[in-house]
Amino acid sequence: SLLGVLAICAVGVFVRLIFIFIFIFPLNLRSVQVETPRAVFGVPLISLRKRGQMRQGLPLVLTHIVEFVEKHGLSKSGLFRVGGSVKRWKELRKGFDEGGFPEFDSWDILSSASLLKVFFRELPGGLIPEPHRTQLLKEELNQAVRTVLNSLPEEHFNVLCYLMFFLSRVAAESHLNLMTSKNLSIVFGPNIFQ
Repeated sequence: SLLGVLAICAVGVFVRLIFIFIFIFPLNLRSVQVETPRAVFGVPLISLRKRGQMRQGLPLVLTHIVEFVEKHGLSKSGLFRVGGSVKRWKELRKGFDEGGFPEFDSWDILSSASLLKVFFRELPGGLIPEPHRTQLLKEELNQAVRTVLNSLPEEHFNVLCYLMFFLSRVAAESHLNLMTSKNLSIVFGPNIFQ
């Protein structure tokens, strides 16, 4: 079934992310950002939930960006590899951080894709935080993945599942966008495993 194929693709993307992050990218310590009452970037997922900035376990900013990219950008060559306009994604980010939902234009595909990476890159502790990240290094990979997924905070688990499902749809269009699961893992690994 289509759902089974997508699930297999999502697992493949996740496993590639783990391998590439663990063996290629070192830990990258980020500077601490100060939260403002409406900010959504650089804010822990639990804080977004407590402030009502999540629906069905997902940050509203995340679903807004993903839905736009999915509707307009899955066939865009260079999606997530080619950076969008820095000025434009900063404008979009400011709109989100001020409590709004900025309107995307058809030419915002690469900028919104860049903004999605920024959201994960600035997520305090990363999407897969310590001690879960360390568990992936210590145990047999299959068991480690199961253990980590079962022990992630609910907010992180929901977002990870949503992201993996979305990235599997991106990879399914790799014949157009050139973003295979390997390419996606190279792009998203550092942003998920901080």
